[in-house]
Amino acid sequence: MNKSSPQSELLTRIKTVEPLLNAVAIFIMATMFLFWDASRAVYVLFSLAALGFIIKYRPRMPTDHRFYSWPIIIFVVATCLSLLFNGISDSGINRVVSRYSLLLIAIPLVYVFYFSFNNKRNIWIKFVAGCLVMGGIALYDIFVLGEVRAGGGYNPAQFGFTALAMTSLVIASYHRFCQSKYGRVVYFLAILMGVCAMILSGTRTSWLAGFVVLVIALFFYLDRYSIPRRLLISLLLLGGVVIAGGSVPSVQKRVDSLIDNLAPYVKGEEQTEFNSLRYRVEAWKAGWQIGMENKLFGVGPGNIKGAIDDYAEQNPQVAALAGLNHIHNQFLQTFAMSGLVGLFSLLVLMASHLCLFAKYLGKRYSTEVRSLALAGFLLLVVYVIKSIPGVPFYGKHYLMMYAFASAAIWGALLGALRDSGLADNDID
Repeated sequence: MNKSSPQSELLTRIKTVEPLLNAVAIFIMATMFLFWDASRAVYVLFSLAALGFIIKYRPRMPTDHRFYSWPIIIFVVATCLSLLFNGISDSGINRVVSRYSLLLIAIPLVYVFYFSFNNKRNIWIKFVAGCLVMGGIALYDIFVLGEVRAGGGYNPAQFGFTALAMTSLVIASYHRFCQSKYGRVVYFLAILMGVCAMILSGTRTSWLAGFVVLVIALFFYLDRYSIPRRLLISLLLLGGVVIAGGSVPSVQKRVDSLIDNLAPYVKGEEQTEFNSLRYRVEAWKAGWQIGMENKLFGVGPGNIKGAIDDYAEQNPQVAALAGLNHIHNQFLQTFAMSGLVGLFSLLVLMASHLCLFAKYLGKRYSTEVRSLALAGFLLLVVYVIKSIPGVPFYGKHYLMMYAFASAAIWGALLGALRDSGLADNDID
């Protein structure tokens, strides 16, 4: 990049306000479960300001940004097509505007994080702050309020998954924190608090995803060893985590409950109890049936609850599904809500972003680039795993977490590529 170009001057100007941008980012991540409305409002205003910045300056971006942006646009457009095909309703418009637009307006945020990137500053601190706050909330819920599961005043599953996502991002930041005097202390404290929030939430899916994240991170950090040795180290560490986690009464109770729920399916016995696992299985069946009856565009983003109620009315044996707001599986949820068009767009989004971050994990890139790529890759992994028993691309907290975190990581990654001279050709 020509240092005397207008774009270089723009880059320098934006970097002067980088501390303010980081402060805003810290507020968004740290207050997500404390002041949801304020946190979301700041995120939206931040994104709109970024959009205004794009309109005014028309900055150039690396070509790879198209591969990040277009899958999001296609996913949101598919949802809008489903809304139009099934008739515009207040509930449908509300879901598109209050949920899916959070993904769409993440695109301009990438520009801001890209141009404000400074490899001399710690861009990870916003996620560290989020982990510390969520860990504190979890401890307060359990030991002060006496809650059975930590949830921060919200759904514990949502809380635990968000803590896992935040922790996954922090895991990738070791190279940055080990460069300062007390950096390692901050790094491990943040991970400890994030894991604490995840465990105390009692979210079993997040526990499983946490194991996967740990193995991937170990393979990344121990790449100087052979694969068999990395596997051995991973198994030993996982064994230690399992033993330590099993000593926590709430964890043991949740594990025992899961085993009891699984037993009838493993033994081929008749299901006599409508437990949490059967609840999900029946919801999946409902989602498949609803989708098969509305294959192309689904029933629309505002009609899922009504479709589930109709299914429960037609099938009295699963009347307990009445009142359910979602299918408990992101793929079936999208199929039922937006049809094959929506399902295809979701798969494109997941696959494109997964490949995009995986592309920069190679050793030819700098440690900064590879660490940011690892963070984005881990974020995608936990969202994909959560998509099996949950709907992480449907809930408001889930969507804002993904939109903000992926935009921040992707923008910083592009900035690190630019500084290392490895960025792709720019486009208007």
